[in-house]
Amino acid sequence: MRETMRRWQLSSFGLKNLELAEVQVPTPGSRELLIRVSAVSLNYRDKLVVEGELLPERPPMPFTPVSDMAGEIVATGDRVSRFNAGDRVLGNFWTRWIDGEPPQEMTRHGLSLGGPLPGVLAEYVVLHEDIAVAAPVSLTDQEASTLPIAGLTAWFALVETGKLKEGDTVLVEGTGGVALFGLQIARAFGARVIVTSRGAEKLKRVKALGSFDVIDTSATPDWSAAALDLTGGAASIMCWS
Repeated sequence: MRETMRRWQLSSFGLKNLELAEVQVPTPGSRELLIRVSAVSLNYRDKLVVEGELLPERPPMPFTPVSDMAGEIVATGDRVSRFNAGDRVLGNFWTRWIDGEPPQEMTRHGLSLGGPLPGVLAEYVVLHEDIAVAAPVSLTDQEASTLPIAGLTAWFALVETGKLKEGDTVLVEGTGGVALFGLQIARAFGARVIVTSRGAEKLKRVKALGSFDVIDTSATPDWSAAALDLTGGAASIMCWS
């Protein structure tokens, strides 16, 4: 096992203050996992954190940003029971929200990876075994790393909250990460999907991904009326970009 690793860190907020540093490889404590990071994905939230526009309080510096990653467990602390060395895992962005309704302490303290908790833009990270999730075997590390924020946001909006079912109509606003996950999840459930975007090329792409209808908001500023026309006046489940 290497003794040092590379880690991106901020000395202060602002992209100009993001630097690559050589630091000690962390040691996992009781019920913790040492994970070799294989891939990270970037979300708009990460930009806001780096620029100091999101967190109400400045985290301890130097601070490592970025919330989502996939990697392989290379060592475990004592009392670990859920995983073994060699397992592929993801992190859980909201570390205190494992299932059910969001806990109050999550709302008060925002205990999330990549701000205010240290992020994953490093060669190795340590996570408690309770906030690690087995990576899907059908996905590459790069694909799996996109799931924690964008994938789960779309899933929670459409399935957990929206109670999506076959035959529903889903209006997806935009073509960002959450929107594309929403499109694919809705199609998998057998829903009709309408996607809005300002870009003709993006609309061409989402049409190929299975969108039933698309609305170019540059050409049709009153896109909500156009969506209602497409659904015969019926309301739609909403997703977002």
